[in-house]
Amino acid sequence: VLNESVSATTSVNVRGSLNVRRNNGEFIGSFASYGYIKDPEDRHRLIIDEEAAEVVRKIFRYFLDGMGVQSICRKLQAEGILTPKEYKQSKGMRYHTPLQKEGHGWSVSTVKRILSNEMYIGTLVQGRERKVSYKSKKVVSVPRSEWIMVPDCHEPIVEKTDFYKVQEMLKARRKR
Repeated sequence: VLNESVSATTSVNVRGSLNVRRNNGEFIGSFASYGYIKDPEDRHRLIIDEEAAEVVRKIFRYFLDGMGVQSICRKLQAEGILTPKEYKQSKGMRYHTPLQKEGHGWSVSTVKRILSNEMYIGTLVQGRERKVSYKSKKVVSVPRSEWIMVPDCHEPIVEKTDFYKVQEMLKARRKR
C-alpha cells in the first residue's frame, strides 16, 4: 500500500512538471514532427529540417493548387519521396509508428495529418494523448480543448494564411 501511494504521488508530480514545461513552450516529445528536428544545443527547442520542410511545403502547395489528398499521395510516391517514418529512419533515428505500415508508401491519413498540424505555423502543440494511469500502458486521446498549445514557439514552415486556407478547403471537402 505504501509503495502504491509513493508511485501514485510520483506520477502526479512528474505529469505536473511536464505540463509546466509544455506550457513554457518546451518540446517534450521523443521525436519532432516531420519537417523539424530537435535543436542540438537545446533538445527542448525545435528547428527546421530543410530537407523534410521542403516536402511539407510541397504538400501544402499541391493542396492549394487543387490536388486531392489521394493525388498528393500518388505524386509523392511517384517522385520517390520518403514517408516521414522512412525519412526519420534514413537519418538514423530509431523511429517506429504503428500508423504507417512497412513499404506501403504515402497514405491519405499521413498527408491529412500534415495538412492539419498546427506545428507547421509555429504553434507548439502537445498533450494530445494521455496515459490512463501510471499502472497501464493504455493511451487515450485528449479533447482538443485540453491540448497544450503555445503559439509562435518555433519558426513556421508554412504561412498562417496558407494554413488556414487549407483548413477551410479540408472542411469544405469533408462536407461534400
